Amino acid sequence: MNQTFAALQLGPAKRAAARLAAGAQTGSGSCRTQSYATEAKKKNPYSHTIKLPQTEFPLRADAARREKQFRHRCTDALYEWQLKNNRGPQFILHDGPPYANGDLHIGHFMNKVLKDIINRYQIMQGKRVVYIPGFDGHGLPIEQKALETLKGRDRDSLDPMEIRKLARNFALKAVARQTESFKEYAVMGDWTHPYMTLDPSYEANQLEIFKAMVEQGYIYRQNKPVYWSPSSRTALAEAELEYNEKHVSTSVYVKMQLTDESVARIGGAGKVSALVWTTTPWTLPANRAIAVHPDLEYVLIQVAENSESGSAGYQLLVGKDRLEAVSAMLPEGSTVAE
Repeated sequence: MNQTFAALQLGPAKRAAARLAAGAQTGSGSCRTQSYATEAKKKNPYSHTIKLPQTEFPLRADAARREKQFRHRCTDALYEWQLKNNRGPQFILHDGPPYANGDLHIGHFMNKVLKDIINRYQIMQGKRVVYIPGFDGHGLPIEQKALETLKGRDRDSLDPMEIRKLARNFALKAVARQTESFKEYAVMGDWTHPYMTLDPSYEANQLEIFKAMVEQGYIYRQNKPVYWSPSSRTALAEAELEYNEKHVSTSVYVKMQLTDESVARIGGAGKVSALVWTTTPWTLPANRAIAVHPDLEYVLIQVAENSESGSAGYQLLVGKDRLEAVSAMLPEGSTVAE
């Protein structure tokens, strides 16, 4: 067998001699072993008939590295080109600003990519697209994030100007990070000139607009419920409220005594009170009025005197649909007033 393997490494003539030598050693005329040598592989006669495309594209996309090579051409260069070369009408998308209170998340991605799709479609229609990105540098979310960076300091000891400075610096850093992330999303736009609500020029324009609204009578003073956060020491928007879903409110019925003028208008007699029901009794100290529906019917109930509590008789104004439920809670002998 050693001779057989050795024959594979020899040329054709020497392989033949090796086979003869091997046969002589095993006996003349009878070969007990037979060796097979692999001939040189022949060229495929059909290879020249297969027409395959010739390309310089690599076998693998390697998108993480190669995408950066094309990003500028597909975003910044395209944005500048279409402004100079498109001849259609101008299409302006003035972007609603995200909060500059941290890094981006999937919501930002969806928002910006959908807007970018709209802009690119308008470019394909021949329009000159002006996309104005912006950043909101004001508000409670930024203040909270900025205050979280304080370690070992008493937040309550900071005056408003210190908090504003801290929040401003935090917001500017967040704007820089968010801008780079939006560029990595391949969102095209004028990222070198975004509008920021914390810019003094932007704030001055807001005051000018507010002044014009005051002069035209659009701004007035009136009562309005405002949500207040004792821990954050600031007003809250309704969208910022978080309710404890497991909290069970204690409902309460409350008598609201009517003025003499109101009693006369509804035909009441003596002391008359409107009966209200609420599941938020903590709002009662700020209550300023009672709402009634113009299309609903109301009735007056003559409440009987209660000898046990010593209360004198009076009248209650209630909704007609709630008469049965309310009567079950009143002293015996209470009747609907004529």
